[in-house]
Amino acid sequence: MNAFEILMKDHREASSMMEQLQGSGADRQTFLKLKEALTIHAEAEETIVYPALEEFEETEDQADHSYDEHAEVKSMLAQMGELEPTSEEFQTLLTELKTSVEHHVQEEETELFPKGEKLLDESELQAMGQEIMEFKQEGMSDSSAAI
Repeated sequence: MNAFEILMKDHREASSMMEQLQGSGADRQTFLKLKEALTIHAEAEETIVYPALEEFEETEDQADHSYDEHAEVKSMLAQMGELEPTSEEFQTLLTELKTSVEHHVQEEETELFPKGEKLLDESELQAMGQEIMEFKQEGMSDSSAAI
């Protein structure tokens, strides 16, 4: 899979986890999985994808903007980590997180990724995809060792 296909798959998985966290069925384990998935995904984009897209005038500003959106998501995840998943405050933050992530995903999937596919050739996208998979494997083994 190329880099953008992997990232779009991550987007769907995160959306599914956020849906699971809504309401009285919310649990800490699902939140921790969501937090890990979003953190590793953001770090992969920031380490592998955005630097490549910052090289092009057509995508430089959007890539820079994406760092800010990631910081916002990380801040919300940190706040949510201090709360009980079934609490009203957690659920309010979850709604804000979901809105923020959906906005970010929409920008990436309709603007940034299509531009990136035109600017980078398929071999570069495949190589970046491989890097992302390796990054995610490393990140997941690091985080499970920390638990």
